Amino acid sequence: MSNAEKTLHPEEKFKAGKLAGSFTKTGAGLAVAFGLISVLLGMSQGDHWKRFFFAYVTAWSFVLSLAIGALFFVMLHHLVRARWSTVLRRLAEIMASTFPVLAVAGLGILIPLLAGYGDLYYWAHHDAHNHTINHHLISKLGWWLNPSYFAIRYVIYFAIYIALARTFIKKSREQDESGDPELSNRMRVLSAPLMIVFSFNTVFISFDVLMSLAPKWYSTIFGVNFFGGANIAFFAALILISLVVQRSGRLTRAITTEHYHDLGKWLFAWTFFWAYTAFSQFMLIWYANLPEETIFYKYRMFSEWQWVTIAVAVGHFAFPFVFLLSRWTKRILPSLSFFAVWQLVFHWVDLYWNVMPNYHWEKTQVDGQTVFSGPMMGDPIMHSVGFSPVDVTMWLALAGVFLFAVGRSMTGNLIAIKDPHLPSSLSFENY
Repeated sequence: MSNAEKTLHPEEKFKAGKLAGSFTKTGAGLAVAFGLISVLLGMSQGDHWKRFFFAYVTAWSFVLSLAIGALFFVMLHHLVRARWSTVLRRLAEIMASTFPVLAVAGLGILIPLLAGYGDLYYWAHHDAHNHTINHHLISKLGWWLNPSYFAIRYVIYFAIYIALARTFIKKSREQDESGDPELSNRMRVLSAPLMIVFSFNTVFISFDVLMSLAPKWYSTIFGVNFFGGANIAFFAALILISLVVQRSGRLTRAITTEHYHDLGKWLFAWTFFWAYTAFSQFMLIWYANLPEETIFYKYRMFSEWQWVTIAVAVGHFAFPFVFLLSRWTKRILPSLSFFAVWQLVFHWVDLYWNVMPNYHWEKTQVDGQTVFSGPMMGDPIMHSVGFSPVDVTMWLALAGVFLFAVGRSMTGNLIAIKDPHLPSSLSFENY
């Protein structure tokens, strides 16, 4: 940190202005165009929209993870009294403001579920209640995994996320007007207990939305791994959004190479954290050798999915880890931008790897009738990836929804102009 603290340059542009409209229009265009394409592809699949909804879960989880990572960054900033990140905090607050729009987007999953659609979550299918093949599922999970309780928890999850985000964003914008340094202390005090609430909320929503796609499988570290991936995606997105903001002529002096360097450090750190939790999950499950747990990896290691597994291990960890070790990879903006895009793509691949193997449901004969025994059943060798274009078009459509939400939230100042730590952040230097 430099001893000579700076102030905002008098010619610095920090108002959102027309930039908000650019984000909104771009996001709306992507959402409408690729959303319509996805609907057309869903109509032509011939599987009663099943692939469409699995792609929807993957894409929606992706954009939700961006907002989750943003909220964590804001809360952590206050909790540890960070200074270097003050110039970036408002952009993170804007990304965290997208929860209301994402909650509405999530209704694309919730409404069909409440309407009786049972081909997405196996626990909502009538065959899941066949005691001959699923007595353990019903006795242990039936009280938790049902559409009504799922909907109630969905509302609670987003009520908590929205309340947390608005609490910090409101006080941050109040400080822009009053300049009261005490607001920073209040946000720091609040961040400690609310961080615990945030953590439980994130773990449980990952269990419900993603892990429950395979209701006969479970992992206590799954939520932590999802949280790690969310932070990779957030820091990658923050790098790119910061560059777009600067390309528009705003914050050109406030955000420096030093800040991008630290964002690169965080991108590197969360890449390692994600790999650590992913390997921990694999190691604990594999050496325990319990069939109901190892089936998750059998389907991903001994079928066509093994190539996606290798791609995730190399693309989401090994390749970026090696190159992000370098100081200069993080300080040269074209290279940092490349790895930001790279990690966003592979974060989606990781979610795809978690979701899509649950798409195929095994059929079983019971009392002369064919019933579905659920995902990840039968011989893994017979299990195929079965890539569909709707997987990508839906991802782009929901990415558009996120950009639209960012644009709607991008009002007023793009930097916390009266934060007491702003001078320290403006003069921040890496050593």
